[in-house]
Amino acid sequence: MTDARLLIEVRHVDKCFAGTGTQALKDVSLSIHAGEVICIVGPSGCGKSTLLRTLNVLEPVSAGEVWIEGVSVHARGARLDRLRTKVGMVFQQFNLFPHLDVLENLMLAPVKVLRQPVATVRARALALLEQVGLADKARSRPGQLSGGQQQRVAIARALCMQPDVMLFDEPTSALDPEMVGEVLDVMRDLALKGMTMCIVTHEMVFARAVGTRAVFMEAGSIVWQDAPERFFSNPENARLRAFLGQAG
Repeated sequence: MTDARLLIEVRHVDKCFAGTGTQALKDVSLSIHAGEVICIVGPSGCGKSTLLRTLNVLEPVSAGEVWIEGVSVHARGARLDRLRTKVGMVFQQFNLFPHLDVLENLMLAPVKVLRQPVATVRARALALLEQVGLADKARSRPGQLSGGQQQRVAIARALCMQPDVMLFDEPTSALDPEMVGEVLDVMRDLALKGMTMCIVTHEMVFARAVGTRAVFMEAGSIVWQDAPERFFSNPENARLRAFLGQAG
């Protein structure tokens, strides 16, 4: 952790899905400080993605509280649109607008939502495309790109909003194996630059190498969290040991 500033705090959150009775989250508490790279791992269906979606208010909670930079998202008068701009998100699917080229995908939200000057946003977008290794694809349509390239565009698009925190929901799970590395390299570079990130991932080697904290979830709860070296090398929790053994 490079900065003590608290950016996101989850306090005793429950999430039940109406109609099914499924409880996806049970008494979950988590703090994210500036400069942290938190990697969340666990079996499929344990609530990892649901937790991530509560962090930028894409998923309302059933109980508990979520705070973004000192503001409760549940407070009367809370501007959720403004709070969401502080938290960028990259999904499993790329969700790019197919009728827009790459540069237009990056520029759309900063210009239309944040009302920022077109020239300023264009310069930032081009710099971000350079950063993710896609400067030559600015005028390409998403359908002309590989899956790995589209995911790198999605990362650049989220960064173009200048968020304080980046959330990644299994960003490599929809990619062919040979494309995974190029996306992880971009995320590794962001970590080295000090970007605050919370990452749901099955990439254990990446989590160990890049994370500042690793979190294990099971059955909707946070079971264990620790520094990556202890988490992966000498886990004290028996269930975590079994999970890591199966993960290989």
